[in-house]
Formats: sequence, structure tokens, C-alpha cells
Amino acid sequence: MTLLNPYGLLGGVLFLLLFLMHGSLWLSHKTGGDVGRRAGAATRKLWPVLLIIAVAFLIYTAFETRLYENYLSNPLLFIIPLIAVVALLVVRLLIAKGAWWKAWFASCATIVGTTLFGVIGLYPSLFPSSLDNAYSQTIYNSASSPLTLKIMLVVVLIFVPIIIVYQGWVYILFRGKLTENDIRQEEAY
Repeated sequence: MTLLNPYGLLGGVLFLLLFLMHGSLWLSHKTGGDVGRRAGAATRKLWPVLLIIAVAFLIYTAFETRLYENYLSNPLLFIIPLIAVVALLVVRLLIAKGAWWKAWFASCATIVGTTLFGVIGLYPSLFPSSLDNAYSQTIYNSASSPLTLKIMLVVVLIFVPIIIVYQGWVYILFRGKLTENDIRQEEAY
């Protein structure tokens, strides 16, 4: 039951709320009518709850982990959680204006900043050991061999362009707003 501790559960709730808000922002942007209004209302209700959970998570992190040690040794790194917090506040301002697309991008910045907060705080550890630091997995003792890295570079050079082209095609295909008439048509969606 060590994974189901209060701090781990709070982190899970934080990311659940982040992605619920992110999805409702996207739905608010991509739809109109009743669906768009309901998604916008959901976003407005989720945001204050997310803010409370995010603040609680930042405070609880100081007591439960050693993540802040890297930040205190290099205070310039505090810009990462600051970006996440500012982006979350900007989301609220953009929600109030009904600028769903811009709010969605600010939500992206919040998610990236929140994720980087943990990654930078853990560096160079990937999985810190609670028994002894000597047993921790770090970026050094977990690195792949040079041959594996060369093989993966070739794979990435082949498949990432294919994925980018596919994503662009899908975006062009679904670029318009979804209306209630689109949903009612039997052949669509």
C-alpha cells in the first residue's frame, strides 16, 4: 500500500483534474450549442477545484519529498513551477473571456510545467530509493547502450515524420467545429 499514500493520491487527483479541464477546454473550442455551453460550464467548475488541489500539492510536496532540494540549490529553476502557476491563472482569465483556444494552450503550458516540476526536482534520480540512495535508479545507471541509442535514433528518424504527417492530416480532416447537426446525421461520427 505504499503507492496508495495520501501524497500519491493527491498527485493522481491533480493530474486527473488537469486533464479533465484540458479536455473540457478542447470540447468548448471544438463544439457549439448546448455541448459547448456544458463543456464551458464544466471548465468553470473544475478550475477552482484544480487550483486548490495544485496549491495543496505544491505545499505537500515540500513535506513529503526532496523535490525542492534541486530548486533550492539552483533558484533559477523555480521559473518552471512559476510558469505552471502563471499558466493556470491565465487559463482562468481566458475562460472568463470565452477564449477557449487560447485557454487550451495555457492549459498545455500548465501540464508541461507541472510535469517538469517533478522531473527537475528528481534529477538526476529517476526512481529514488527509500532504503538507500545507492539503490536509486539515476539517469547514469539507467542509460541505454550506445548501440540501442543508435537503433532508436533510426526508428525515430523514420517514424516521427510519419506520425507528424498523419497528425497534420487528421487535424485538416477534423478542423471545423462540430455542430449539433453534425451529430444528428447518421453517416457522420
